[in-house]
Amino acid sequence: MNARAVSRVLAPIILTLASGFAGAACVPVLGTVRLLPDAACQINTLGSQVPAYQNQCFSVALNLVGFPAATGYAGVTAEPLVGLAGPTATPAAVVDAATSLPRQSIQTARSVVYIGSGKQRTALYSNDVIVAQVKLAADGSMSTGAVTEQILISGSDGKGAYANVTGNLVVLGSSIGTAASVTGKLCLP
Repeated sequence: MNARAVSRVLAPIILTLASGFAGAACVPVLGTVRLLPDAACQINTLGSQVPAYQNQCFSVALNLVGFPAATGYAGVTAEPLVGLAGPTATPAAVVDAATSLPRQSIQTARSVVYIGSGKQRTALYSNDVIVAQVKLAADGSMSTGAVTEQILISGSDGKGAYANVTGNLVVLGSSIGTAASVTGKLCLP
């Protein structure tokens, strides 16, 4: 058995055993995530679980070392954001006070990923915040620089092996159309 297969078997077992001995066991995780445009916007099948989407929908492929592969859907949302300048909604820009030009963009999203299979399958819901550096060219055009995404697991469908998982993930870089690194922690009560 190779190291990858061993880690896929042992990590969930260790997480489950540790959670039985301690109040909540958290394990660090790492892996990759890839988003692909989803013209059917299948995230909308969740109905009232999520706010209105901004017609930017994606299919999600999440692979965390030691856990079953997870697939699902995500969509960019418009959600309230309050700052020193007052309330607004996402997507929003962080403006450089010296130049009055945007230096970062902030977007929000909601996701659902399905981890496991059969009776062990769990739907995990998340709230996501994406921060991207805005680069301005001499001709005034804008492009995206560094991107990070913070993902907070906000709940589950209450079924399967991962029904009570909590935790957070950070995506390092853009994951649209390409695999991006993921790091974070998952916790079982």
